[in-house]
Amino acid sequence: MRIRLIAATFAVCTASIFGMPQSPAPAEPQRAEAIDFDALRAQASAALDALQQLREHRVASVEGARF
Repeated sequence: MRIRLIAATFAVCTASIFGMPQSPAPAEPQRAEAIDFDALRAQASAALDALQQLREHRVASVEGARF
């Protein structure tokens, strides 16, 4: 009987500890970083040009293989 009482007490204590809402971890201050949109636009433009050239090269190689 005493063992059951100890087990029940332990179960209630454990449930109450894990049932408590935990406060979130303190957030580190976030730094605002400047985004260079001109550089991003230039990189995107270069990537699009490279993709276009690759596509043209593939189309030319497929058309050359047909004849």
